Amino acid sequence: MILKNIKIFIKQLSKNKLYSLVTIFGFSVSLMFIVLISAYLKQESSVDKFHEKKDRLFRLVNEDDSGFGATIGRKLADALPEVESYTRIFDYNQYCTPVNSGSDNKLNAEILMVDSAFFNMFSFKLLEGLPNEVLNAKNSILLTPKFARALFGDISPVGKQIKSSDGSIMQVTGIFEEMPENTQFKKYDAIVNIRLLPNFMGWKEVLDNNNMCGFTYYVLAKQGTNILAKEEQALDLLKTDLWTYKDGRVKTFGFEPITESYFSDKPGNIRQNSKTLITVLLTIVLIILLLAIINYVNLTIAQSGFRNKEVAIRKLMGSSRIALIYEHVTESVMFSFIAAIIGVFLAFLAEPVFNKLLDTHIDLLHYAGPTDLLIVVFAMLVIGIISGLFPSLLLTKLKPVEVVKGSFRTKTKTSYSKVLVSFQFAATIALIVCAITITKQTRYMQNFDMGFKKDNIVQIDKAFPKEKRQAFNDILQQIPGVEQVSFVCGTPLSGGNNQSFTYNSKPVSFQEFLVDTAFFSMMGISYTPTGVAWSDNVLWLNKNAIKELGLDPLPKSFKRYDEEFPVYGVVEDFHFSDLHQPVGLAMLSPLNDKKWSWNVLVKISGKNIAGSMAQIKSAYSSFTDNDPFDYKFLDSEVDSWYKKEANTSKIITWFSVLTIIISVMGILALVTLFNQLRTKEIGVRKVNGAKISEVMVTLNKDFVKWVAVAFVIATPVAYYAMNKWLENFAYKTTLSWWIFALAGFLALGIALLTVSWQSWRAATRNPVEALRYE
Repeated sequence: MILKNIKIFIKQLSKNKLYSLVTIFGFSVSLMFIVLISAYLKQESSVDKFHEKKDRLFRLVNEDDSGFGATIGRKLADALPEVESYTRIFDYNQYCTPVNSGSDNKLNAEILMVDSAFFNMFSFKLLEGLPNEVLNAKNSILLTPKFARALFGDISPVGKQIKSSDGSIMQVTGIFEEMPENTQFKKYDAIVNIRLLPNFMGWKEVLDNNNMCGFTYYVLAKQGTNILAKEEQALDLLKTDLWTYKDGRVKTFGFEPITESYFSDKPGNIRQNSKTLITVLLTIVLIILLLAIINYVNLTIAQSGFRNKEVAIRKLMGSSRIALIYEHVTESVMFSFIAAIIGVFLAFLAEPVFNKLLDTHIDLLHYAGPTDLLIVVFAMLVIGIISGLFPSLLLTKLKPVEVVKGSFRTKTKTSYSKVLVSFQFAATIALIVCAITITKQTRYMQNFDMGFKKDNIVQIDKAFPKEKRQAFNDILQQIPGVEQVSFVCGTPLSGGNNQSFTYNSKPVSFQEFLVDTAFFSMMGISYTPTGVAWSDNVLWLNKNAIKELGLDPLPKSFKRYDEEFPVYGVVEDFHFSDLHQPVGLAMLSPLNDKKWSWNVLVKISGKNIAGSMAQIKSAYSSFTDNDPFDYKFLDSEVDSWYKKEANTSKIITWFSVLTIIISVMGILALVTLFNQLRTKEIGVRKVNGAKISEVMVTLNKDFVKWVAVAFVIATPVAYYAMNKWLENFAYKTTLSWWIFALAGFLALGIALLTVSWQSWRAATRNPVEALRYE
């Protein structure tokens, strides 16, 4: 029986080549994207679920973020018996050089600073060293294999010493495997005991007070306890110990399960993903799958006119309806498996492009185990059955007498395909609207006036004391193409340094920038002088601070931390974070001779950027004794703020193109088959004097109706979805009417071009041949 069905299946493939090509290709391309997105979704949904103690691991969060003071962990552990251990995490950048190794390698290291309990809490793999020992010493450092080889070559680095750029000597106590892709922790070169942070920062008291709320905390709850029930008690403790809670700036506290942190809306020093993006991808997977199934059902129904005689004869010969249904479903399952093989092959070819598009590193071979293969087989079986069941029920429902009368053809072409094709076009129109809107918003953000100049300005992240600033400035000014140099503490890219205090009994949070005299002209940031005399402790306030604090009329001085500072000017608002957030409160102060600068801003001409950068790098290396040259262009960095939106735009655009291709192929095959079914009607119309244009209008009008119905369905759905998405931005583009009109016209144009080609061929055929054929 199965062999017989295979023979019939092969016969049908060769008999209806267009139908076979469209069906298999549509399924294959759809399944390629489904395989890739499914692997990505599986990877993202597994984030941090590999930790053995994941059910007892929690991140500390408040209503805004996950930043807390340095002493909070110890106080919570002392007050709550449910806390078994905790760790703070903090990102830091340092230059690392091997000590007494004969190597002069000096490399920039991305460092994760943690408490000693880190490896006992998390299940990150140690290649060398024991979890309860590697971070016990204050000067402990662990390296990834890649970074260890870069510093020490092929010799074992354990026991060797490393000198950091601040002069600290660290001893290598272990090697850890690079952070896996399915964790919220970023990729790091090294892990260091957090007790070294005071040395790195030059701030001895940084771990002894809560002035800096930049630490992300994780706690491990004791087995059998319910730490979530202690949130209120923890909140009461924070209200007495942490100034952000005392001032009322922060009002909530929570223990967030570690498996939820990756998709949390509470930012911190971790990798996170957008629930919206995952929802979009999941929706697209379902839409593509539905479109592929609809194409198959639609084409099967459309070509049923060529198989109804076969079905009628077999029914007259005694075949049961169950047997006929089984045959058609078997064909559908075979289609699915052929498409699956081709689709998986295409997925492996497209994997590098997909990884680049989503900025991820999925490995399909990782998902090629027996369980995954069984899932694919089962999925193809289900898809094949679903795809083949409806058309088989329809085909086997006919009565042999209907075949003679031809009434089944009429029912087929008028009753079933319209709904399915309308759904295809509705999905296409909705995706086109989403693609245009997201692209429009991304370009709006990238081209938005941030309030500062960003073209041809380079930011070099390097700290300099006063005596070295002037010397380095003189060297840079001699390079052709260098127009201006500015030394600052904090830039619009880094957001400056947070200063939170109480002003007139109101908790306020400012971002402070320490700048030199070249900063304002280089960045194009203007200010209005207040007439106050210059002094070393003057400051500038931005317009938003004046507005938010009600400083009208403007006072001559501004009080913070019980000290009065003369207000020298009012600065025009400029952005120091992406456009998801409104402009915050900012103050700018002079960079005095006692303070180190954090960054160097260099304005270069646009004539020979590559040549200027090569000379700047050479001068920097000579001046700093070959310190790694860590730089970025301001315009590129601002664009990178919206990388997620840009990638989402690309993804939806690609899937819009895919849905268009699937729809076009389906319509092309459908109109070809429908026109063949209407061969006699076309011939009669032409014999009776109908013009080619009249025949084409007759053949095309049904498809135009389908597009109109699809437009009515898609418009409110797309409008609602895009309105919700745009709510994530403080500054957003408008959801203009022309976007929907353009999507509708594109869909209509695609439909008419596809249909008209086949309709013209049918309308220009000799009517005598048509009638003889019929």
